[in-house]
Amino acid sequence: MSNIFIISAPSGCGKTSLVREISRTYDFLELTVSCTTRKMRRGEVDGEDYHFMTAEHFMTKISNGEFIEHESVYDNYYGTTFSSIIDITNTGKDALLEIDYKGMLAIKRIIPNAISIYILPPSLEELKNRLIQRGLDTQEVINNRVSKAENELRYSRFSDFTVINDDYNLALSSLKSLILYKKINQNTDLNRLNRHFESC
Repeated sequence: MSNIFIISAPSGCGKTSLVREISRTYDFLELTVSCTTRKMRRGEVDGEDYHFMTAEHFMTKISNGEFIEHESVYDNYYGTTFSSIIDITNTGKDALLEIDYKGMLAIKRIIPNAISIYILPPSLEELKNRLIQRGLDTQEVINNRVSKAENELRYSRFSDFTVINDDYNLALSSLKSLILYKKINQNTDLNRLNRHFESC
C-alpha cells in the first residue's frame, strides 16, 4: 500500500531543499508537481518544478474539479491535482507533496491517513535572515512573509510530526527517520528497508 507524505512549512524554512534531497535518496518516493500561475523563475523547468499555466487554464481546472487542494498565495494560484497523486500511487510508490499548511489541512480532510510533517524554523528572526540571504524578494515582501509565517506556525500543531530545521543535516536525518518509521509500520520487506537505513 502506498503512502502520501505531506511536507509543509512557511516560506524560507528550507522545505524545498529537504524535500528534494529525500526524494533523491529514496526510490520509493516521488514528488508531485503542483500547478501554478506565477511566472517561472530563472533555472526552473516547466513540468519539473511546477506546471506553469495561465490563470484561465487554472480556473478551468478548478471548474472541472481537478484539484485536491488549491489556493491563492501572493496574487498567484497554486494547486495539487488528484491525478498528480494517483499517477504516483498507481505505480506502487509513495507520493511526496510539498505544500503549505492550508493545502495540508485540505488534503488531510479528504485523505485522513496522509502523513503530514511540518518543518519549523529555529526562530522568526532566523527565518527573516534566511529570506534576506536567499536574495529572491524585496524587503517589503520579506517582511510580509515573516508576518505570515508567524501565523502559519500556529498550524503546525495540526500536523502528525514536526521537524525543527536549525541544522540542515540534523533536520534531514530526522525527516528520513520519520519517513522510514512510517514505512516500517506498513511494509514487511525488511531487506529493502535495511538498505534504506544503510543509506542514511
